[in-house]
Amino acid sequence: MTRRQFVQSAALLATGAAASQSNLQLLRETAPFHDLPRDAWRHARKNGLVMIWPNPPAHPSSVAHIADREPGQPLVVMGQVYAPDGQTPAPGVTVYAYNTDAAGYYGAGHTDYPPRLHGWMLTDASGHFELHTIRPGTDPNMRDPAQIHFVLWGGGYPVQSADPLQFTGDPLISDVVRETARAKGMFDTIQLVTRGADGAERCHFNIRLFAESNFY
Repeated sequence: MTRRQFVQSAALLATGAAASQSNLQLLRETAPFHDLPRDAWRHARKNGLVMIWPNPPAHPSSVAHIADREPGQPLVVMGQVYAPDGQTPAPGVTVYAYNTDAAGYYGAGHTDYPPRLHGWMLTDASGHFELHTIRPGTDPNMRDPAQIHFVLWGGGYPVQSADPLQFTGDPLISDVVRETARAKGMFDTIQLVTRGADGAERCHFNIRLFAESNFY
């Protein structure tokens, strides 16, 4: 890396960190995030709070397009959210989603955060939502599988993160993770992707809510 590239990279990291701190402050002042314990904010990078933008639309729909004109393979995630009993659909729940770009980066200029590709949905009367994005790339700085992340709140449920959506056939998914996901039945977090006549890939994803927040 040349000195100029190093300076540019450092500047991008500083900009991303500043944006993240500003976002966290705004997020901390809004419902339902202001109810999270103090330790959750101390561990904001570890628990993923740094990845949540604080400005959701006033009236989100059940469908979000977060990667229009973005290079990459179009992907549609057809999701459904259920109550903690795993049987009752959960309407009126805000679903925040984010993922890497095709090269595997979350933030602008190849930074780690906050994520460029992000958006909000509100589950319909049957708990459904639909996310239009691209097939995420694998983070080149880590050995994590490609994945899409979800944070949920509202509809009578506290803010919480779901296990990320991953994809069948990803060589970075270990046998242990694969077996653990399969044991969840209809809430399996590793899903098969199919390609339609329109060239877009599609998969289903069910999310089971918790009765309590898992942000600590």
